[in-house]
Amino acid sequence: MRFCHLERLNITLRSLSPVFIGSGERLSKKEYIFDPRKGMIYFPDFPRLVAFLKSRSLLPAYQDYLLQARNNDFRSFLDQNRITESDYPSFVSYSIEAGEVARAPNFREVLTFIKDARGLPYIPGSSVKGAIRTALAAYFLKKGDWNRSRQEIERADRSLPPRKYLARETGNLENRIFNRLEFKDRNGVFIKGAVNDLMRGLRISDSAPLSPENLVLTGKYDRMPDGAVNRLPIFRESLKPGSEARLTMTLDLPVLAKVGLNKKNIEEALHAFSDQHYENFEQYFAESSEDAPTAAQQGVDLILGGGAGYVSKTVTYNLYPERERALALAGRIMVKQFPRHGHTKDAAVHKSAPHTIKTTMYKGQYYQMGRCELILESE
Repeated sequence: MRFCHLERLNITLRSLSPVFIGSGERLSKKEYIFDPRKGMIYFPDFPRLVAFLKSRSLLPAYQDYLLQARNNDFRSFLDQNRITESDYPSFVSYSIEAGEVARAPNFREVLTFIKDARGLPYIPGSSVKGAIRTALAAYFLKKGDWNRSRQEIERADRSLPPRKYLARETGNLENRIFNRLEFKDRNGVFIKGAVNDLMRGLRISDSAPLSPENLVLTGKYDRMPDGAVNRLPIFRESLKPGSEARLTMTLDLPVLAKVGLNKKNIEEALHAFSDQHYENFEQYFAESSEDAPTAAQQGVDLILGGGAGYVSKTVTYNLYPERERALALAGRIMVKQFPRHGHTKDAAVHKSAPHTIKTTMYKGQYYQMGRCELILESE
């Protein structure tokens, strides 16, 4: 639907693999109830929990439990105080499937999914816009001359601390890619900052809330190029494959026309970025017979959220027409940022930097984290 210079599109975002968008909160074993027999995790509403414990005269016992140095799980406290599953509705906010965590020997904390004021999970529009921004950066890097930016990055001072290494150079590159609108002040001088950022022509709403039934707990499996898998004790509340979220995208047509963008080439950029992700990175890792298919069927591929890996969030590999130069740069960045993670052999031995691809397990199959399908339709 068009409103003068604005075009509004409906977005259907379908998860093809588990997707994690973190709230920044980590829950310890004392903050959730894990039932390994049923394979379920229950999350208390703490104001209601306090009221319930007070009604049972158990607040002092609960306070003593919280102060214990030992990280005993919350279910043991409930069992000791004869609080059964029939009492859960009095203080449990929601429950989710424990997934493969039900068999994990070192399950301790839960990284929670972002939720709205009512406690319902949702997809922030800013997360989707960020993924589109990365794909558009790669799209523009295929056009024009970027040799100066490449040379600037390759000559960056490697003695700087990790947080400052490449900060100026990547900032300059980002400005060149996105500050294209050419708006000027009264004196005819180009305005710096967001005013000239082409992404101001694209707005994306937060999604409608989803049900907690769309969530499952997933683990972290780092796969090496030879197919070996390193299972790490990190567990995330993630959207299940097949979950669907509804959002809206609003295009400011005159703004986007200044840089030659429209619905069609935004979709093309997303499709191309997914293809390049495979060509530059994914294909260098051995496949498994347990890998789940995650290709988009109706829309375009989108890699979204946390735990999806460095290559999905950056344009290091898209900056160069030759993969060898991009690989060398990615290897240097990995060594600089993570000096203790064995990245010195990424380029020479593993032929991939980083040397792990981020996967998880759901219902007996491996999935790359964050794979989604984005379907754009006119209202």
